[in-house]
Parts: sequence; C-alpha cells; structure tokens
Amino acid sequence: MLVQSHDGAIHLIPALPDVWKDGRVKGLRARGGFEITNLEWENGEIVKTVIKSNLGGNLRIRAYNKLILEGGKMLKTALGTNSNTFYSVPEIKQPLVSKEAKLEGGVTLKKSYLFDIETKVGEEIILVGK
Repeated sequence: MLVQSHDGAIHLIPALPDVWKDGRVKGLRARGGFEITNLEWENGEIVKTVIKSNLGGNLRIRAYNKLILEGGKMLKTALGTNSNTFYSVPEIKQPLVSKEAKLEGGVTLKKSYLFDIETKVGEEIILVGK
C-alpha cells in the first residue's frame, strides 16, 4: 500500500500491486495532522486502517475498495470541496489538448471511493474493508 495526501484527500492506494499484494505498515503521517498508525491490506485491498486525528477537522479518504467504520457504520460519500483547509486544492488552468492527439488504447482508471469523516482532536478512526 501507499499513502499520499494531495488533491484534497488522503489516498490509500496499492503500491506495486503485482509484487506486494499483502502487507502492513505503521506510523505514517499525512497532511492535516493525520497519522496512519496502522494500515493492513490483502490482495491489494484495505482490510483495516487506524487513523489518528491530531488537529481535528474533516478526514477525506480515497480508496480502491469500500470501507466502513469498525462496528459496521457506513461512511458518508464525499461531495464537493474538502472543508479541511489543509487540503485546499489550487485552481489550475485546464491543459490544452490538440485535436490531433490520440491515446492508443485509451485510458482506463480503476474505480475509487471517496469518503468524508468529521474528526475531533485526538480521535482514532478505525476503518475496515467491506
């Protein structure tokens, strides 16, 4: 797994999915005062993750599999801009694309899920794969 914190969210995505299908990592830090104190995955999907909020505020998570709060509570699907100012996304100009430009085979993006969780200072959020 790989953790990135950009584009308005914390991304929990597979790293080297063909080689590192299962694993565990601890002690990662992300923007907004969030710590990923534990992240476990099997077959490229999150099984469990524990995230500590040191500053409070909205925690926006992007993952390739559905997640729920430990105990079974469903997560709120994220909409619009992240309210956490540490994740503000600057406005950039759209790229110019020539009409003659063609991508061979097209682009296929894997489906991802985007969730919002409101957190308090010092709170630990435990998410499990569904």
